[in-house]
Amino acid sequence: MVLSAPKPRPDLDRTARYVASLAGDRATVSTLHDMVVVDVPAEHLVALARSLRDDPTTRCDFYSVNAGVDTGTELRSVTFIRGTRSGASVMLRTACREPEPRVPSLSGVWPAANWCERETYDMFGIVFDGHPDLRRIFLEESFPGHPLRKSFLPPRSDARGG
Repeated sequence: MVLSAPKPRPDLDRTARYVASLAGDRATVSTLHDMVVVDVPAEHLVALARSLRDDPTTRCDFYSVNAGVDTGTELRSVTFIRGTRSGASVMLRTACREPEPRVPSLSGVWPAANWCERETYDMFGIVFDGHPDLRRIFLEESFPGHPLRKSFLPPRSDARGG
């Protein structure tokens, strides 16, 4: 098997450097495949998201999705955004800890975040502070727990099969 050197990615590297300049010391910036990855603390998430949306170079106007990630030691809110004209593709990762994981909502920056954050809340229990309607989207409100957490144990049924 012959391994080749990674192909140069001047546009991606240039975008990563630019995003790092926007983030300053508020976040850590790297690249993964074809996107810029920004590890940003919760207290800087909304301000940086607005910068990425409003800056004429990045103009991240398309909110794609939010996903929860349970690493076993922490929960993460991971948001994917894109600049439809700039071509910038950015992943915003914010760590939060149990037992009450919280991050600010991005629904005020991108209205499309509303439903995605509700799904992440439902499946992982991450609370999105400032969300306009944070409630379960798939499971009933009385469902015990959040099924995509590694610590989740399914509810037990009684011995009669109920």
